[in-house]
Parts: sequence; C-alpha cells; structure tokens
Amino acid sequence: MNFFHVNNEKNNYNIFAFIIYPMIYSHSRLSTFEQCPFKYKLKYITKVKAEIPDTIETFLGSRVHETLEKLYQDLEHQKKNTAEELIQYYQSQWKKHWSEDIAIVKQQYPMKNYQKMGEQYIHDYYTHYFPFDQNRTIAIEDQIIIDLDESGKYKLQGYIDRLSEREKGHYEIHDYKTNSRLPTPEHIKNDRQLALYAIGVKKQYPNVKDIQLIWHFLKFDKEITSKRTEAELKKLKKDTVDLIKRIEQTKSFPANPSFLCNWCGFKPICPQWSHLFMLNEKAEDEYMSDSGLQLVDRYIALKNKTKQMKLDLYVEIEKLEKAIIAFAEKENVDVVFGSENQVRIKKQDRYIMPSKGSTMREGLEQELKKYGKWDEVEQLDTNALNKILLEHLWDDTLLDVLKKYVQSSEQKRLYVSKKNHEE
Repeated sequence: MNFFHVNNEKNNYNIFAFIIYPMIYSHSRLSTFEQCPFKYKLKYITKVKAEIPDTIETFLGSRVHETLEKLYQDLEHQKKNTAEELIQYYQSQWKKHWSEDIAIVKQQYPMKNYQKMGEQYIHDYYTHYFPFDQNRTIAIEDQIIIDLDESGKYKLQGYIDRLSEREKGHYEIHDYKTNSRLPTPEHIKNDRQLALYAIGVKKQYPNVKDIQLIWHFLKFDKEITSKRTEAELKKLKKDTVDLIKRIEQTKSFPANPSFLCNWCGFKPICPQWSHLFMLNEKAEDEYMSDSGLQLVDRYIALKNKTKQMKLDLYVEIEKLEKAIIAFAEKENVDVVFGSENQVRIKKQDRYIMPSKGSTMREGLEQELKKYGKWDEVEQLDTNALNKILLEHLWDDTLLDVLKKYVQSSEQKRLYVSKKNHEE
C-alpha cells in the first residue's frame, strides 16, 4: 500500500491515511475548477491561504446547517427541541464563530439582517416539518465515498446533510440550501452533487430500491425533488471521470472573472483584481498619481473622443448622402461625379414586413404555413421574402396573397466607385 496525504475539506484539517488511490476529489473541488481554474490552483495545488477567510453568505449557511444538524441529532436521542431552543442554539453558534474578517458584499445589509434571515429559515423549517416523523433518519452529515470507475482509481467524497428512509428500501438524500434564488428546473435536472451522492448510497446500502434527491430551499420554505435513472448515473460517472482527467492534464490555470468574484477569498491576489486592491490601500494623495490609473484614464478619454468623432462622421455622412440624392433628383441624373470618384444612385423596391405581435404579422405567418412556404423564408427573414417578391420566385397567386400583408417602399442606395476617365 502507498502512503498519501488526504485533505479533509469539510472539517478543514489534514489527516494521514493508508489508501490505495492517489487522489480523492469532491463536488466542491470539481466546481471550483469549472468556475475558475486560477482559484482551483491557489486552493488545491499551491494551497495559498485565502485573503478573505469567509463571506457572510457562507457563514450564514454554516450556522443554519449546524442548527438543523443539532435538531436531528437530538431527535435520534429522543430529545425534541422547541423552535425557540433551536434559534437560541443558532444565536450562540453565530456569536461563537463571528469574526470581523467576514466579508459582507452587499454592504447595504448589516450583519444583523443576515442573522435574522437565518432565524427565519430555522423557524419556517421547524413549522413545516414538525413533528419530524415524515421519515426515519439514517445518517446526519455523513461522509460518503463514491466509486467512479470499476478499477477504483477515481473516487469522490462528499457529506450528505441528512440521509433518511421513507419506507424500507426507499431512501432520501436531503440537502439544505440558503440560496437567495430558486434554481431553474434545468439546473436541478443537471445537478451533479446529490446525484453523485446517490451513487455512493446505492453501494453503501444494498437494499436500495429507490432514491429521492431533495433540496430544501430554506429562504422560500420550498422543497424540490428529483430522481436519476441508472443510465443517467452511469453517464454522470463517465462525465465526472472525464472532468477529473481534464483537471489532471491541465497545465495552465487562467482566472475566469464572473459575478462570483465578489464572494472569492482570493480576490485581493487575483491578477484580475489585485490592482484595484492596491489602489484602495493607497492614501488619498497617492491614489491619483498611480501610473496604472493615469494610463487607463488617458486611454479611456481618447477612446471616448474617438467614439464621438465616429458619431460626428456618421451624422455628416448621412447628411451628404441625402444631399447627393437630392442633387441627382434635381439634375435628373443617376451618377454624380467627384474629382476622383463617382457615386451611382440606384433605386430599389423593398417590402416592409408587419411588426411582430401585430394582427397582420399573424396573418402573414398563417398564409406562409398554409402554403408550405414557412421554411423557405426562414421564419420571415426580411431579405429572403424581399428576394421572392422582387424576383417573382413564387407563382402569382401566392405573391398576390403576400402583398396584402406587406408595404412596398422605394429606397435609394449609393454605390461608390473610381471615376471613369474615358471622357
């Protein structure tokens, strides 16, 4: 056997163990790579300590999880807490673990607001599920190991918030979420975490007949359930192994900026953001003298000036086009000459389609579908339909029907070419 170092991500401490596989992953580790390879490198490869230890959202989630864990642990020992007792426990845990280093991104909401949110989550959950006899708890915050391939080379670990059995062989994997938004059905359908846990439960409990995946979105007091077929779980294992292989073959770990950066503990040392933190640390009299700031401000000033010049040019060009057309009409000519170039004015008939949502538009769509022509105009592509009408590509009967729904308009376009010097 080989001796390897294992990182226990849940409890944030290191242990040494004799194991027969080189690396054990987790859903959070995989998600970190997908979200931002640079963050993955700092957290799991170079193991840099995060500059911001925690955010208020994750802190809130941890305290709520601890409280619900206590609820079910006490129930296992025939102790049924009141809602008030649970909230008191939650408050004590909040006070015990609170630190001024915890980041509050939405600064318009102070710490007390978040603390009250957690109290509401616990109260609503307690009221919803009291007296907690819907199922029998099998395990709480239970570590589970998932085999992803037959050889045992690829494994994944996770911690199930609560595993219960509704009736013999019918298991439920519960997960508590303090998200500020409800997920889309597509997100639930493709959720990897609980589906992976289902693979582990199937192996650990041979009497499994059915596994229900249950997310408790505590902010909304809403329960969302889902299931996975054997085929879906098989594909998930393959996809997860493929992702692990991709991670292990990766040589470059670029930063991937997104809205999630606001909650990243490595933001102060990330190349996408570190200059901003450097600026914020400067004294007021040094701030404006920063060479990087000055370069960017000058660059943006010139870019804005260029945009305005382009806008002015567009306005001038439009005026000149109208003037050339007016001159050609006055002199009754089709081509207007300059010293080196010439401009040809060409009249074009165009058909204007009825606006979306209008009665005329609906009528036109029905006619096209009725005559089996809907696909030919690529669902009312303006250029395609104009070509058909102007070049008489369909029979006259159908063209006459279509003309009832469109408006004819004459347009004049300018074509520039070098002047013909044969004179």
